[in-house]
Amino acid sequence: MIDRNTQMMDAGMRLFDSEKPYGTVLGGLKTELAQYGNVLRTNEIEEDLLPPSAAGCDLFLDRSTRYKWKYIACTLEDAGIVGKTPDGEDIHRYAASLKEGNKNSNVGLYVSLALILIWAMLGWFISNGSGLIVLVFLAVGVFGAWRMLKPSKDNTRLVGQLLDIFAQGK
Repeated sequence: MIDRNTQMMDAGMRLFDSEKPYGTVLGGLKTELAQYGNVLRTNEIEEDLLPPSAAGCDLFLDRSTRYKWKYIACTLEDAGIVGKTPDGEDIHRYAASLKEGNKNSNVGLYVSLALILIWAMLGWFISNGSGLIVLVFLAVGVFGAWRMLKPSKDNTRLVGQLLDIFAQGK
């Protein structure tokens, strides 16, 4: 299931050259993305099921977990012919643009709230109501919840890796 309320933000673009036609290059990108999650082509999914900020993408990667919605949208554009191979085939320049989206799921929100409550109650029971110890335990719970709710950096790292792979692609 895809969360339509996830905001997709521009994550980068790479230009690369290839003698292969558009469809073959798009298939290669799909194969590369498929290593990291479920990849959908726009003809395999209805446009109104995707987040509005991902509209017009060619490939949509869903890497969601139980606690976070994580998406990467890829758009491939043909930027023209830049030359010919020694065999006389056209060399095309392509532009691969990526958008990245990252949002906490309801399960993640509930688990982080439960984490805060558990730590606060644990501090209360251990200290028999002493305010300072309860505050320390509450701070530990808030820190754990903050770590859980902050945006995932692995999606951003993956975008960087993918852009480097696309730049090397032929």
